[in-house]
Amino acid sequence: MSVKTSRMETPPASVSRREADLWNLGVLPILVLGSLSGLLGVYWDISWHIDKGRDTFFTPPHNFIYLAILIVLVMSLYALVRDRRESPLHLTVGRFRLHPGVLIVSVGAALELFFTPADELWHRLFGMDVTLWAPMHLIGVMGLSLLGFGGLITSWIERRLSAHRVRQQLFGYSSLLFAATFLGWSMLFLAEYEFNIPAFPMLWHPLLLAGLPTFTLVLVANLRPVPWAATWTAVLFTLIRGLLAGWLMTSAGFDLAGETRPLIPMLIVSGLAADLLVRRRLPRWQLGFILGVISLLANLPLVEAAKINWHSGALLTGVPLGLALSMALAYLGAAVAAALEPNPVEADRPVEVGRGVQV
Repeated sequence: MSVKTSRMETPPASVSRREADLWNLGVLPILVLGSLSGLLGVYWDISWHIDKGRDTFFTPPHNFIYLAILIVLVMSLYALVRDRRESPLHLTVGRFRLHPGVLIVSVGAALELFFTPADELWHRLFGMDVTLWAPMHLIGVMGLSLLGFGGLITSWIERRLSAHRVRQQLFGYSSLLFAATFLGWSMLFLAEYEFNIPAFPMLWHPLLLAGLPTFTLVLVANLRPVPWAATWTAVLFTLIRGLLAGWLMTSAGFDLAGETRPLIPMLIVSGLAADLLVRRRLPRWQLGFILGVISLLANLPLVEAAKINWHSGALLTGVPLGLALSMALAYLGAAVAAALEPNPVEADRPVEVGRGVQV
């Protein structure tokens, strides 16, 4: 992937040449692998449930998810304890200086690990769920989404704090990986429709398909950790989902997964459109409307090929609501990006970092 990092910040003179950042601590690589592993585990688990049922609390996909998220939680807590840098981008909580991105990751991982025994208790009290949108499942998906979002924020902040262009490029690439996994977690809400086993009305499929990709794509298109960031995010998302499908097919041959395969949403055109439209500085409502329309049209051939029934009633209700959701998420994505950007007065001033990471 031949890309160049854009909008490099001026290297702060107060940072030593050999930075002890979260990559040197080994935190970011583990968070990337943990986020990817969690996404793989969830789709593996859904396939397992569809074709094999839910045998026990300790099924292979469950164990894989638990281990991945536990490692992420341990590493994020480790980062919160060991990171002692004093910068305007860290949160001050009493005597502690906390990394905002890592804090989000740790909250998401803790929420996910809380969900696992709570979900087991829910099944024992109320029986088996037939939908991903059960209350305990939604809590788990929320925790996993926070993991991806927090990783993106972590990489972005590390890039702002970095003193060297090579490190800024490294954090730009890791931002793309986290953005792709965050997009994957966002699209997980569509899993029932991707596996073509919907438990809720069909109107939710076009509604969510039009709206959900918009937040991540608008956010990363505005942040631009690398040129054409939204396009690369969508490409990486597609590659990750393709590798995930390959894993499901391979593991099914060893009776480790079900035979059912999910539909992979086509978001590359939406990512390309996000990059082009953000550059034109369109009003946010127009940006969201156009991205919602493109997401729907780009996926229409896949929906037809998969024989998913978008009947007229679903389209008449789902499409307008989906476009409204896309416009709202375009506002939110642009607002989050603006909050993460330095203001014009600070844009040309280096981020001052006090004490380094204690190792």
